[in-house]
Amino acid sequence: MLVVKRNGEPQKIAIDKIHKAVEWASKDLDVSLSDIETNAHIQFFDGIKTAQIHTALVNSAASLIDVGKTDYEFAAARLLLQQIYKEVTQDTVYPKLSDYISNAISIEKVKPEMQSFDLDALNSAIDVSRDNLFKYLGMQTVYDRYLLRDQNHKLIEMPQHFWMRVAMGIALNETPENRTKWAIEFYNVLSKFEFISSTPTLFNSGTKFSQMSSCFVTTTDDSIWEEQEGVNFGKGIFATMTECALYSKFAGGIGTDWTRVRCAGSEIKSTNGISSGIIPYLKVFNDTAVGVNQSGKRNGSFAAYLEPWHGDIERFINLKKPNGDERLRAREIFPYIWANDLFMKRVKNRESWSLFCSHKNPELCETYGEEFERAYYAAEGRGEAIKVIDAMELWKGIITALVESGAPLITFKDEHNRRNPQNHVGIIRSSNLCSEISLNTSDDESAVCNLGSINVSVCTQADFPRVIPIAMRMLDNVIDLNFYPTAKSKRSNLKHRPVGLGLMGWTDYIISQGIDWESNEHLRSTDYVFEDFSYWAIKSSVEIAKEKGCYASYEGSKWSKGILPIDTARHLPKEWRHSSVSQEKWEALRFEIKQHGMRNSNCMAIAPTATIANIVGTTPCIEPIYKQVFVKENKSGKFKVVDPAMRHNRLELCKTAFEIDQNWLIKAAAVRQRYVDQSQSVNLFKKANVKGNVISDWYFLAWELGLKSTYYLKQQISELSYQEVIKQDSPQEVIEQDSPPICLINNPDCESCQ
Repeated sequence: MLVVKRNGEPQKIAIDKIHKAVEWASKDLDVSLSDIETNAHIQFFDGIKTAQIHTALVNSAASLIDVGKTDYEFAAARLLLQQIYKEVTQDTVYPKLSDYISNAISIEKVKPEMQSFDLDALNSAIDVSRDNLFKYLGMQTVYDRYLLRDQNHKLIEMPQHFWMRVAMGIALNETPENRTKWAIEFYNVLSKFEFISSTPTLFNSGTKFSQMSSCFVTTTDDSIWEEQEGVNFGKGIFATMTECALYSKFAGGIGTDWTRVRCAGSEIKSTNGISSGIIPYLKVFNDTAVGVNQSGKRNGSFAAYLEPWHGDIERFINLKKPNGDERLRAREIFPYIWANDLFMKRVKNRESWSLFCSHKNPELCETYGEEFERAYYAAEGRGEAIKVIDAMELWKGIITALVESGAPLITFKDEHNRRNPQNHVGIIRSSNLCSEISLNTSDDESAVCNLGSINVSVCTQADFPRVIPIAMRMLDNVIDLNFYPTAKSKRSNLKHRPVGLGLMGWTDYIISQGIDWESNEHLRSTDYVFEDFSYWAIKSSVEIAKEKGCYASYEGSKWSKGILPIDTARHLPKEWRHSSVSQEKWEALRFEIKQHGMRNSNCMAIAPTATIANIVGTTPCIEPIYKQVFVKENKSGKFKVVDPAMRHNRLELCKTAFEIDQNWLIKAAAVRQRYVDQSQSVNLFKKANVKGNVISDWYFLAWELGLKSTYYLKQQISELSYQEVIKQDSPQEVIEQDSPPICLINNPDCESCQ
């Protein structure tokens, strides 16, 4: 059989070379070399290219992945690694870091400042053996999407150079004498999979385009457009559209509140006209998300938030429904209810609920908690309601729309604001698409947050004192190095310096410890780990403040008053608690904060991490197992993925998300929320036969236990294909696939937070 070499020359097939490649990839692994080679040979044909032979070997190893045969994940990864080596160097030897950097600068892929390091020292710090930490899905993900390529799409970056490039980019604002040292520290936690930055940082760190932040949160003013000093495109509805388009262009996930925009039927004095309300504008918002599609990579990720007293709420909750008047639908955005305590209490007590126009009652937009309730009662007393409805009927409409279309999603305004460390300088009006961000917005400031996650499947609690300070420094550095699409976002981020340190690999961790999701032991373990996590995140911010100064709006914050997240948290049952930090340590930390301040207004946010968890081969964020085994498809074909938690051989603990009583997910989230100063992406999972009243109870439990946010309601249905479901007139639920879950109707994949 003849094969065609990479240079185009024909030659006889070299079986010995194939065997050597498989032997190298299989070293110290429990795999069958003959099975890999035999399966690959079936795909050979006369005239096959050597590159195609290698792809066949990769696919062969990947096809053998199964429960109890997870070493094939590493064999397939190593075979793909060989392919990467050959594409970059035509050899199996890593080029020098200085050569890679020089080449990347010459083709304008990275900044010239990347030569300001001691490149020889960094080259010596690179540990090529860490390439073997990748499983196949992780290596394939990095190869397909993260490694830098030239203008002809030729690969120029090796996996360890990728980690070093990210580390160097984040270290650029360190002092020249310490820059190399910090780049090595950053590289070590990244390349050992202890901490991983979010996708925008991995994509763009060190490059000429350095937009590294994950999430942007804006507010919409009740005007078409107004010129505003210091804001490059004014304020108002269409100014917000422009702002969101810029964030989407540069790969940000976006949340925007629309409560201040007057409702349909309201008077417009300037024209003696009548307002058409927020729905027509949300259709433009929807089309902006589609149009500004990140260079054709995917639609924009836009979320729209509305408070339930707004006069347009009844139409808002139906925005994503699969049928009805198309003029009242906007299916590419994600509507959220910004629910207040009073609404939840009136639903619970089956009382009436008054709807208002935000233009006539702007005080309802600017208050929360008891102050909001006083303003609401006063507006009712003055007879200013535009409509009075049954609170329970509105709630039923919300839950019905959520089940039928995946929206509106539900978050809790008062808990966000009650626990806000920054309530002295504003109000939180909404969260972001993934609902883990909890930051103030105003006409002058749009909130920004950059994210990254500790991987507790490899970073143990004993490692927290070493790893978390490095991670927090990396996140803080991004604030100064970041490219900001707007002046409002730059002003806000430099003033308040919020970051969102998260965590992933939780299910991987608890199963390794022999802990059942549905147990008080799980809740106690959550309490134990997350208290320590919170302590070290806060302490790390203080340590950076000692060196670089505290954030500008610190005075008057809860931090400045010695009020920590644990001080504003709900009291939970004692049987859920297991403290890991002594009262003395907390008091000592309070004293340090008062002495030195905080570097960051916010420190923690638990974001979804599906993509970066795939890279490092662990379970996403705090999610349970979705499926024990599923089929993944990419451009190379289909292959099995075994959930990482299955490697611990505790099948009785490897319950899938749909098998777990959702009340345990909510309780665990409540324990975490005690310690997290922002919020968390908490998905719930609905079996096909679960009724609406049960779903309602889940959200009431979340509210009563002090969750700030929930995220998607993921649903399990029949074996119909997704394409068959969406062809139906009224799809009720979203199919459970053999690939990672479709999230309710149109598969949002907000990689900004991952």
